[in-house]
Amino acid sequence: MKERKNGLFSVMTRIEGMSNQFTKTDWKIVQYMKENMQEFVSCSAQDLATQIGVSDASVIRFAQKVGFSGLNEFRYILQSELERENTIINQNSYTSLMHDYNTLTETLFKFTKPEYVDLLRKKMLKARRIFIAGMDLNKNIAEMAGHKFMLLGLDVRVITTYDTLKLFANLATKDDLFIVITLSGAHQMLADALGRIVQNESYIVMISNYERSLCSAYEDLTFLIPKTNLLENHDTITREIYILMLFDIIFLNLLEEDEKSHEAFQKIAPFSSWNQKDND
Repeated sequence: MKERKNGLFSVMTRIEGMSNQFTKTDWKIVQYMKENMQEFVSCSAQDLATQIGVSDASVIRFAQKVGFSGLNEFRYILQSELERENTIINQNSYTSLMHDYNTLTETLFKFTKPEYVDLLRKKMLKARRIFIAGMDLNKNIAEMAGHKFMLLGLDVRVITTYDTLKLFANLATKDDLFIVITLSGAHQMLADALGRIVQNESYIVMISNYERSLCSAYEDLTFLIPKTNLLENHDTITREIYILMLFDIIFLNLLEEDEKSHEAFQKIAPFSSWNQKDND
């Protein structure tokens, strides 16, 4: 019976200790796992194989080689440890987060082109419907962004599952706008849905870590989210900060540049700081 490992450290230690037993294919899997841990624990074996450039069987054999019954058990242990690391935030890590916040802000501003923000504002105001899609780890971000833009009187729909995305992809028209959060841009199911959206002539905006990816072939506009070593042990927090800050930039651009958006926001949020500022 194979020993069940508990904790990311023990898993990675075991992998490092077995390095002399790895094939070239194994090393490709290890390298991908180190650089894309979140995707590794959330993608299917088929999607992982496609992204890494190996066969499904190779991914499963690797999980077994490092001591697990299969890929599901391997990813379960990795996911459990990732969740523990992202939720157990002690005072030191909190201080580190606040210390680096300015750096995160400066980095995002360097990546975000003002002309892209202006273009997106115009597209959002012109669109009949706006769909914000965020699946898996991006689900909560999509929901928060959707609620934010609804405050401006925009017709916003939030998509958090691939089945729902597939449905609206088939119903999309040239008057619709899709904002898709996919940092890896490497999900085959997402790429298939985007292909259908393109056929229906909808406008696609991607929020991603990569300018070129499987899904980038279908986008009309991409906002790049910088990859960073800041808060290395809290990658989920860093990723969410970047994306939420980007949506804040877009929201404020609409609020400041579009009179109807400002008026809609005033009606819904009568006690907001914006109204207080106007009344001073």
